[in-house]
Amino acid sequence: MPRPAISVVLPVYNGERYLRETLASLRWQSFATWEAVCVNDGSTDGSLDILRDYAAADQRFRIIDQPNGGIVAALNRGLAEARADWVARLDGDDIALPHRFKTQLDFVRRRPETTVVGSAVTTIDPEGDVLRTLPCVTEHQAIENALLAGDAPIAHPTVLVRRDAVLAAGGYRSAYEWVEDADLWLRLAREGRLANLAEPLVRYRLHANSVCWTKRAEQQQRLARLLREARAERGLPPLPEREASQRPLSDPRGKWARQAARDGRVGVAMKWVQRLVADKPLAPSSWRIAAETALRGAIAVATGRRERLPVLPDWREFDCVASGAAQPRAA
Repeated sequence: MPRPAISVVLPVYNGERYLRETLASLRWQSFATWEAVCVNDGSTDGSLDILRDYAAADQRFRIIDQPNGGIVAALNRGLAEARADWVARLDGDDIALPHRFKTQLDFVRRRPETTVVGSAVTTIDPEGDVLRTLPCVTEHQAIENALLAGDAPIAHPTVLVRRDAVLAAGGYRSAYEWVEDADLWLRLAREGRLANLAEPLVRYRLHANSVCWTKRAEQQQRLARLLREARAERGLPPLPEREASQRPLSDPRGKWARQAARDGRVGVAMKWVQRLVADKPLAPSSWRIAAETALRGAIAVATGRRERLPVLPDWREFDCVASGAAQPRAA
């Protein structure tokens, strides 16, 4: 097998619900000279069987099966096993658009000073319905400033990163697990250039089992410590201390409804409003979200805000089992 131009590092832990769709989105890439280093981090569901299906049908998929060690251990194992100069990240519940790899590789070839390039994302709900496209800052200084302010200007599953730069920086650090990406970008920002492409190249799935919902408290604590360290290294004053929120997490369905309404996707918005109200008909928050969603949707429709997005191929045509196809397309 020839040396790939891109190594995709894809950690997997109990991801069987969405994993086939994610892996299929690699097979439909217009740029074909890649490998996928899939690290099964001790999954107890059918994830490993799905990975083996793909590896048996397409030699570009490499499977590493290890006991559960967490996201940082899985990412560092993937980096160690990667053979390409450039590493692309993707999570097992997201979808890469067909031209993602070509677009990002063309960019770094034109801008050789770039160490990391991400992109905007289009969020989708657990069922794959589009919510909205989230804009991003694109230039190095704006990205670094946002990182130092505690924002998340680079979406981890969108990046293409120079492998030798990551290894020279020490890889991902377990001390900052759950904010391991922000930690890495802040270290890389001092050695090379960070960038984002304004075009969304990944569909980023929101669901109630994501780290942002299940590890929120740990994320906030570790991010605060990371920012103190990073700002001190740069001679910047610490940020004002934020009081930790004692409020429980709101129902994610409200967030999904508001995002979809803001982009004029009224049908998707009302789907989540109806489910929320049906489950919690007496909760004032349910009706407040319903009213807010209706208002946002009306404004978006009236102003023609809805963004037209590319229609993606049917992922089942690229699924190793469903299609039976075993040969990669030419680059």
